[in-house]
Amino acid sequence: MDSITQILFGGVVAAAGFRSRLGRRAVIAGGAIATLPDLDVLADLVGEPSVIDIWLHHRSITHSFPITLVAGAAIGAAIWAVENRGRASRQDAQPETRRTAWMWLGALSAVTHPVLDLFTSYGTQLLAPFSSARFAINAMPIIDPVYSLPLLAVFLFALLTRRHVGLAQRAAQLALIYIGLYTTVAWGVGRHMEDRAREELRAINPGAAAAARIDAYPVIFQIFWRRIVADLPDEILIGFASPFRAAPIQWHRTPRPDTVPVLSAIQATHEARVFRWFADGRVHWRLQPDATPQNAGGFILEARDYRYGLPGDSILGFWGLRFRTDAQGRMLQAPTPLAERPPFSRAGLAELRDGVLGR
Repeated sequence: MDSITQILFGGVVAAAGFRSRLGRRAVIAGGAIATLPDLDVLADLVGEPSVIDIWLHHRSITHSFPITLVAGAAIGAAIWAVENRGRASRQDAQPETRRTAWMWLGALSAVTHPVLDLFTSYGTQLLAPFSSARFAINAMPIIDPVYSLPLLAVFLFALLTRRHVGLAQRAAQLALIYIGLYTTVAWGVGRHMEDRAREELRAINPGAAAAARIDAYPVIFQIFWRRIVADLPDEILIGFASPFRAAPIQWHRTPRPDTVPVLSAIQATHEARVFRWFADGRVHWRLQPDATPQNAGGFILEARDYRYGLPGDSILGFWGLRFRTDAQGRMLQAPTPLAERPPFSRAGLAELRDGVLGR
């Protein structure tokens, strides 16, 4: 999820279990440790990484479940070591108890990061470096105010209060229960919409529906309006639906491109294989002639990640890669990023509102 929510969640976890023992600094430390895995973006500042490198590195080893647990505990021990300087002679310092508390705080705060990212569609390499498999549960959007604002309120209360420490800790515990319930509801909404889509497709084409891969991706800012994607052997179906609207899903149908030598050659490249891995197999290809005179007979191929997109021009996805080849299908240059996210507008917000409400 977004970095601000990661900070808030880590701080609330620290407040729920460690505020009374370690003081207000526990809330600050929990938030800071929780966002550290996103420092993998600093790798993008070294040299001039390609978009392929970025996809490979982000949400990789720094988002690994075992790595974050160990690294978080080590950071907690380091915080304790700094804190413990000059306290050796104090009878009430309880250094061993505090060290254990700091290590648990560090481990739990750090591991919240990959756990939160797991419940988004983007995909997270939870087992890196032992496996490059990407894990994703289509429950939550990247940004959701209904999820984040309660965390913000509890985080600030736990951080600022001096007199109501016990109340702050209980509020943090209740916030974590709320987050657990909300995430469960979001997961359930997605599964419900997938089952509904499969039933509707079964009424149209029983054979195709049985073999189709169907996913319900959350659209930004909320959990109810879903982008439904169904992969059939010869076409891609994309629709938008809400559990609050009983009308049948209106499907946008896109035929799959014919397999031709130039397309097969590009799909076999390292760049295309990484993109397919990143997109969880959901890649749409578009092949068209290159209109530039200096590349007569050549081609332009566009590959889009169709897990994301909105009705209209971006129905097949916001981003992807553009390949340019000669007449024999050989790449003339490295693929270039393709990004066509629609601009923010009131009309877009109205469409989101109507989608959530099932209008």
